[in-house]
Amino acid sequence: MVNQKRRFLLVIIAGSVLLAVFSVLSLRLGAVETPFDQMIEELTSRDGVIYTYRLPRLVIAMLIGINMSLSGAILQGVTRNPLAAPDLMGITAGGGLVTVIMILAVPQYSAAMLPVYAFAGAVCASLLIYALAYRNGVKPERLTLCGVAVTGGLHAIITLIIVKFAPSAAQALVWLKGSLYARSWEHVEMVWPWTIAGALLALLSCRNLNTLLLNEESVRGLGMRIDRTRLFLIAVAVGLAGSVVAVAGAIGFIGLVIPHLARLLVGSNFRYILPTSAVLGAVLVIAADTAGRIIMPPIEIPVGIMTSLIGAPYFLYLLMRRKLG
Repeated sequence: MVNQKRRFLLVIIAGSVLLAVFSVLSLRLGAVETPFDQMIEELTSRDGVIYTYRLPRLVIAMLIGINMSLSGAILQGVTRNPLAAPDLMGITAGGGLVTVIMILAVPQYSAAMLPVYAFAGAVCASLLIYALAYRNGVKPERLTLCGVAVTGGLHAIITLIIVKFAPSAAQALVWLKGSLYARSWEHVEMVWPWTIAGALLALLSCRNLNTLLLNEESVRGLGMRIDRTRLFLIAVAVGLAGSVVAVAGAIGFIGLVIPHLARLLVGSNFRYILPTSAVLGAVLVIAADTAGRIIMPPIEIPVGIMTSLIGAPYFLYLLMRRKLG
């Protein structure tokens, strides 16, 4: 226990250092590199490109990393499956489907209401998965399989709609790839309440998440109402991930890669997994967004593509490891 706590503290310190380093790089680098003294001046005066454009983008990237990694950690705990993640459990696909429909099929849609529609789609998809998985209770395996099945179906519908409206599908495609382009302080205000509330609820639920790792007979013997607890935790995960889909589109693999990496670094105790996931998730998204801006300037690679380039090989590694194990 002492070694695990020490390892946790070391990981948090190292992650915080990386977070600070990549945050500075994110503010300085872009299509045009900003000198350090000019960056400090603009931040102090609250004016200029750094404060108006790059700082809110940095904050959004940080909040996205926290939300998606915590959501993935919760879903992996509820399903007892390290391959569970918001983008594999229908949350991002549900929001993406509603967004694509609004952009392509609804004339004169309200851009201001787009995040609301995306969040509603994420919630509806999650409710559908839970309803399909419920048979005298919810088994983790059935929940995971229903999530994968619904996600596949929603992606198929999204593809069909994009093919039908191909000439005018550019905006929808950008949304589906997940982008932080032109994000402002208004978007920060939309996400941070969900981050604060979701993170607090998740941290307060560490004991329940640890208990759910036991077999169901043991959990019931401890007096826990399993289905109610799972539903509550899924709702927290949906709130965290749905808020991300609402402002940044479908950003994948964070909720899969980061919780698993945190588990490898600090063990299986959710008291340590959740804070570690939050820090590492923020580092990953900030680093991916910064890299996407500087690899091919002035062309910007969406952050969702960058995280997929990292997450897809890792996902295959997990699959192979489970198969070989």
